[in-house]
Amino acid sequence: MIVGADLCVCPLEKTEEFMKYLTFSLLFPLILAAQESEFQQEYDSIPVEIDGWIPFQPWMGGFSNANPDLEDLDDDGKIDILIGSTHFFYLFWNEGNQQLANFSFAPDVVGGLETDGWSAPVLCDIDNDDDLDLFATSDERVWYFENIGTPQYPQFEFVTDSLEQIIWWGVNLDLIDIDADGDYDLFTGSGIGTIRFYENNGTPFIFYFNPTNNMFENIDVGDYSDPCYADIDYDDDYDLFIGDEDGRIWYYRNDGDSVNYNFTYVTDYYEGIDVGDYSSPEFADIDGDGDYDLFVGREPIWSADNPGDVFFYENIGSAQQADFQLVTANYLSIDEGHLAKMDWIDIDADGDEDMFTACGTELQFYRNVGTNETPSLIRETSSYQNIEVDGISPFFCDIDADGDYDLFSGEGVLGGPSPGLYLFINRGTPEEADFILYSDNLVPGTYHVIIYPTLADIDADEDFDLFLCDQGGSYFHFENTGTIYNPNFVWRSDNWQGIDPVQIQRWSRFWDIDDDGDLDLFFNGDENVAFYRNTGTPDSAVMILETPYGITGLDYSVTTGVWGFDILDIDADGDGDFFGGNTNGGTLFFRNVTGQNEVGPKRPDTPFPQLDLSIGPNPANPITWISFTLPSPQEATLAVYNILGAKVTTLTSGIQPPGTHTHIWNAADYSSGVYIIQLETPQQTSSERITVLK
Repeated sequence: MIVGADLCVCPLEKTEEFMKYLTFSLLFPLILAAQESEFQQEYDSIPVEIDGWIPFQPWMGGFSNANPDLEDLDDDGKIDILIGSTHFFYLFWNEGNQQLANFSFAPDVVGGLETDGWSAPVLCDIDNDDDLDLFATSDERVWYFENIGTPQYPQFEFVTDSLEQIIWWGVNLDLIDIDADGDYDLFTGSGIGTIRFYENNGTPFIFYFNPTNNMFENIDVGDYSDPCYADIDYDDDYDLFIGDEDGRIWYYRNDGDSVNYNFTYVTDYYEGIDVGDYSSPEFADIDGDGDYDLFVGREPIWSADNPGDVFFYENIGSAQQADFQLVTANYLSIDEGHLAKMDWIDIDADGDEDMFTACGTELQFYRNVGTNETPSLIRETSSYQNIEVDGISPFFCDIDADGDYDLFSGEGVLGGPSPGLYLFINRGTPEEADFILYSDNLVPGTYHVIIYPTLADIDADEDFDLFLCDQGGSYFHFENTGTIYNPNFVWRSDNWQGIDPVQIQRWSRFWDIDDDGDLDLFFNGDENVAFYRNTGTPDSAVMILETPYGITGLDYSVTTGVWGFDILDIDADGDGDFFGGNTNGGTLFFRNVTGQNEVGPKRPDTPFPQLDLSIGPNPANPITWISFTLPSPQEATLAVYNILGAKVTTLTSGIQPPGTHTHIWNAADYSSGVYIIQLETPQQTSSERITVLK
């Protein structure tokens, strides 16, 4: 019977150190600390390419009910993105320019704002004080947050979650001046597919939305509606677009004018766009070419593998005649759909770890095309080797000790027979895997709904033992009584060590976190990650729940609960880093930064490579571009100074991935003269002079 493996190739000994506990905050921007190790969450330090697109913040997790709004929130002339999700808002500053956006996650601005349901935001200057205020729908109500900051530094303060004028509930909204009278009017979508219109009968400074019971223009798009207005044909009036439950967009052309609207139905399948479920359209000229581009958020389909949560369609037509082309379904971050799980393994034997993610029935494969120290991922396929398992839950290991990785997968079954444990044997080579199904019921038994496998040499006899969690609260232990070449699993317990996975969820990994020679145990928690310390010996485990919640402060039911996770030394600096799939289908990354003062890999003892700062054209008249190359992911700030040493603008700042970066500087607003372009990292600084001629 072929069931067993060599422990040296499993994730259990990929590192020597881990943490005593991990601490999450509610909105990801967290620092995880431990007795042995310290962790820092990073969002963009490992670049990821998906179908030719590089998401700006690949490791920030996914969204549930993504509702985008695009506005210049900090008054710097560049469009920023605010995403409404279930209960929370996520803000992304545009640190690029008007032609080439570069978004960075900014949890500190709206991180304190929270609703009690579906958060669909709209930014507008409702009180005419030159800054943007925030409206959102949630739990059948309209919430209002006033901006008490400045146009450059917004600060939102909760005012009310119940506008008394709104007598018909809505799940989405838009605010525009539909009658050109100088104030914003309110439109709400609904859960039954209609639109309600509330005329602003107040003033540009104090709003009052006129109550109405009327269905706007008798529009009904089905069971759900998300209204969005945009002058798509540049004729100086607002046209109407409505996202529907099926993921499509309805289009009503305004044949009236800016004062007197007159909407004509055109299509319920605008541009052939279908994002799956609950589409949320938003228009913005993100590339500064004078026409509207289209962003569409959505609610991911829970029951199927359907990646993506913010779709980006570039307008390759004109301002008067739009023509939208899909660029990516993963504009901001990696999103696999729902309940993302992952396993990292060097599947091509090139010395670095590759990533597999799972959601639905198939495996997504991301090949590491970087180095052992500076990883860089490209998604090669969303259906790896055509392997399909309902509720697929991967665990790779060399089960037959032939030098290549084999694949275990749990199965999920609803309303049918007991799920089975799948084993795919690798009949290829360490460099070129070739998987064939060996068994779809490797350890027959009665399991509830779904099973998640983990293998570990828990008794120090040099072969793998098998552990399975199911949805019914059992933690099954099968001892390997065979060998690494011819393993044999024998059932020992349905409740190993008295562990109750129902209390802590069901994805588990073993790892020697305290470097005492025995394997400790981690589970994904309902709101965190639970940690069991092995207080026994390598051949006789005694698992003790040291803390009820190894990762605390993160609400699984609300935002980004860790689901399927893995631990590995991703940057080859001798310690273990933490990756987790989350319940929204996204991915999270926490680098082990023990002993470091900065985010990123430890500083090498050898001299740092040059930053290769280059400028051209020089002189700038008035546009130029600046390029620089980084050898590894690290903090980097590119700024422009005048000849007196005063900073005049910052072109980019924050964690930058390795490789070459190019930024455009438009000096049209600056006087002619000599300026200094300066690139600064924690290790060194590089400067070049540039002359501006106009």
